[in-house]
Order: sequence, then structure tokens, then C-alpha cells
Amino acid sequence: MKITCIAVDDEPLALQKMHDYILRVGYLELLAEFDNALEAIEFLKSNKVDVIFLDIQMEELTGIQMVEAMKDKPKVVFTTAYHEYAIKGYELDICDYLLKPISFARFLQTCEKIHSLLDDEPETEYQPVISRGNNPNDDFFFIKNGSVTQKVKLDEIVFVEGMKDYLRIHTLNDKIMTLLSFKKLEQSLTYPQFVRIHKSYLVAIDKITSIERNRVTIGSEILPVGESYRRQFFQVIEDRKL
Repeated sequence: MKITCIAVDDEPLALQKMHDYILRVGYLELLAEFDNALEAIEFLKSNKVDVIFLDIQMEELTGIQMVEAMKDKPKVVFTTAYHEYAIKGYELDICDYLLKPISFARFLQTCEKIHSLLDDEPETEYQPVISRGNNPNDDFFFIKNGSVTQKVKLDEIVFVEGMKDYLRIHTLNDKIMTLLSFKKLEQSLTYPQFVRIHKSYLVAIDKITSIERNRVTIGSEILPVGESYRRQFFQVIEDRKL
């Protein structure tokens, strides 16, 4: 299970420390980092994340003001040197409150708490409906991308990366994060256009550049072929050999 996150802090050293801590936790994926809350809010309008590691005392907009301004907020972890904000933080239903200087052990404890909370959340029942025309190149569906409902053309999908309740759809021109389980999307994206190669990856067959042993190259990306999917995948490839 991958947990996507962003870090927001106007202190460069604190932001770098949070960056380093996040990279040390294997199931965390750092999507972006910001030195002010306004840029973070703009990012969240078009990107779905699981967790925000958020400083409180910042210029222009504080961490508390940022949380109060968000409608659909992810899990929030306050990171601050000021203990007097703890009560206010919990009034905002934040996930945890880390007091600077933050030790890695304390940070990891928070990450485990978040992992447990997200693992217990129910899976969404939404499933995209594909509009199919006479020309397969015209097939598309609409999907939620943060606060935006975005059109995705099937022939532009390169591969899909699964992260439990979230998916990242890699297209020719974009990366779309959406709150959706792999199972739901896979029911729509099926052979002969798409094939599952791993518990975390489904690829467009026509976008595969090369295959070497148990690895698939798609453009600049190298993706693993999972043991449970090898037989089916290589049978698909064998069927298409000259």
C-alpha cells in the first residue's frame, strides 16, 4: 500500500528534514513539497493526496488557516515548534501533531498510525463508464481528479499505477491521481487494449517499448512483471508475435 503525501513548511531546513524522513519510509510517496500554503492549496485542487505534513506558523497563510479553507481535506499532520496549537489542531480533526525538533522514531509512529487508518477506510463503489464509439480511438471515460472531473481517452493511457484506494493514470500528456481502487478500473480496462502485469501495474499493450526477462519498458519507465501475472502476460505477448 502506497501513501501519497506532500510537505509544507516555510523553513528550508525543516522542509529538507521532512523530505528525508518521508524518503526513508518505504510506503510513503512524496508528490511535492512547498514553502508556502497558497501553492500547496493550488496543487491540491488538481492532485489527490493521502496526507499533508503541514507546518503551522507560515507567512501569508498559516497551516491552521489552510486546513480551515479546504473542503475535502486529506489526513493532516501538523509539524510545529509551538505546542500551544495542539488543542486547535485536534479541533480541526487532524491526524497527528508533531512537535519540532521531530525525531524519526516519532515520525515513523505517526506514519504507522496513518497507514492503519487508511487501510481501514472502505473502498469507493464508483466505477467509470466507458463511452465507446465506432472508432476505438474515440473511446473515453470521465474520472474524478481532485475537484476536477477529467476526460480520459483510452488510446492516450500509457499505464495505470495502483495505490490501494488511489490510482495514478499515466497518459501521453498527463498523470492523473484519482480516488479509485484498481479492481474497479480494471473491470473497464481489459484485453486486448490493456493487460495486468503486476499487482500495482496495468499497461496499454501498444505502448510497450520492449520486454526483458521480467521487466517491461514503456518509454522511460521500467515496470516489473509480477510472478502471479507472468504466465498470462507472456501468453498475450506470444499471441502477438510474428
